[in-house]
Amino acid sequence: MLTLCTTLLFAQPKPNEVVTGSVTGVVMDADLNQPIPYATVVINAGEKTVTGGITNDDGVFEINKIPEGIYTLRVQFMGYEAFERDLKIDREHRTNDMGKLNLSAVPAELDAVNIVAERTTIEQKIDRKVINVGKDLTTAGASAADIMNNIPSVNLDQQSGALTLRGNSNVQVMVDGKLSNIPADQLLKQLPSNSIKKIELITNPSAKYNPDGMSGIINIVLHKNVNIGFNGDVSAGLAYEKNPQFNSGLNLNYRNGKFNLYSNYSNSIAKRANYGTIYREGDNSTQFFDMLNDQNSHLLKVGLDVYLNDKNTLSVFTSQNSFKGAPGGNINIVYADDMSRNLMQDFGADMDNYSQQYNFDYKLDFEKEGHNIEFEADYNTFDADEDTFFDFTGATPLADYEDFVDTKRDRTTMNLDYVNPLSESEKLEVGVQAILFNTDIGYSSTGQSYNATGNLVPTPNTLFDYSRDIYSAYVTYGKNYEKWSYQAGVRAEQVNVVADTNSVRAFTNDYFELYPSA
Repeated sequence: MLTLCTTLLFAQPKPNEVVTGSVTGVVMDADLNQPIPYATVVINAGEKTVTGGITNDDGVFEINKIPEGIYTLRVQFMGYEAFERDLKIDREHRTNDMGKLNLSAVPAELDAVNIVAERTTIEQKIDRKVINVGKDLTTAGASAADIMNNIPSVNLDQQSGALTLRGNSNVQVMVDGKLSNIPADQLLKQLPSNSIKKIELITNPSAKYNPDGMSGIINIVLHKNVNIGFNGDVSAGLAYEKNPQFNSGLNLNYRNGKFNLYSNYSNSIAKRANYGTIYREGDNSTQFFDMLNDQNSHLLKVGLDVYLNDKNTLSVFTSQNSFKGAPGGNINIVYADDMSRNLMQDFGADMDNYSQQYNFDYKLDFEKEGHNIEFEADYNTFDADEDTFFDFTGATPLADYEDFVDTKRDRTTMNLDYVNPLSESEKLEVGVQAILFNTDIGYSSTGQSYNATGNLVPTPNTLFDYSRDIYSAYVTYGKNYEKWSYQAGVRAEQVNVVADTNSVRAFTNDYFELYPSA
């Protein structure tokens, strides 16, 4: 009997070994023999994408934990032909080094009359990377939000709206060089993709810019109609995954020798779903979530440019934006080992906001090309209300409750900028700026929260009032050589900060700071 049991014991099959592998390589420009940073590397199994990644600043990529199988490795980057190579992961091929993968630039197309920019091109300048948007990128989606996820080093989370540049969320978004109080994700989702001329990734901002966006600035430059007379165009886009997402725009323009009158309208109407499961091995629980965000927004801009003469230009515009959102859903947590711990939460919200922008600009051009002085004043307001409910079922000490948040923001910005090209290869920039910012946030709730001793008490109401005034001056000098260039500058700022909580002075902070740039 002992011999039989021993034989049976050793005859049991070994557990199946989970085989995973990795792949590495470097992506190069075939013509310039230079690495291509932020190229997309995708591992496909037929029509299905298994995993992927992007190249770093040196064009190198490494993708780990690839399941056993036969795949196609695909490398793509704007303005280049896609590259594909077979990839096999098994016990004998756990580590795969692809070496150098050379991408060839797509040639520009020449028709009988004009050179048509069918493909997106990238220019590297001293302080920024300029993406000249071509048809290949505008077809990636109906809005600027869709384009962002196809731009190297930029990512926009379609659910949370979090925007990052090189993995950092501390980034500012400008449209035609101007800031807005509209939340970045809301603004990007309602700008039609075909209205964008180029996108500037300012990863090394000069001293001209406020250092708030420390990881960089994304400046979206829109097309401008320079035709004489009355002109207009209309656009519409529709995307459909689980729910439809609609985007449209209307541009009207009248220009003659003395003035240019224009208006732009765009909207975004969409239902965005997010659903799935999360398994937690530690407590053997599974979280099921199903969320839907039903939202619509409208943006109207009206402006006038007056050409007083060949050297003096006066410009004014206003933009008005409205937004309504109704996110909601449910979360269900199931504990397989202890069903008494199961918990379900239903939630929903009514969100609306309205923002306004008023802008005045005066520019004086001197005789020398590029030599000018410009004054700009900009006023922004933002008013938002958010009402959210939470309903619970199951193991929780919390009762159903509602939260109410009221947000008001206003910002006044004034700039005076002077630019002087000292020679064909040298440029001097100096300027001053004042930014006056204030925000009031009111919060109230019907719910309870834990106090310092761990007891549930009614959640207190909070009124937070914050203001920050920044007064600054900057100087920047740049010089170009045949094969290289440099730029250096310094920005001086005096900052005054005051914050009150429930009408009680919480803190003040006044300081002076120098910010060198190069």
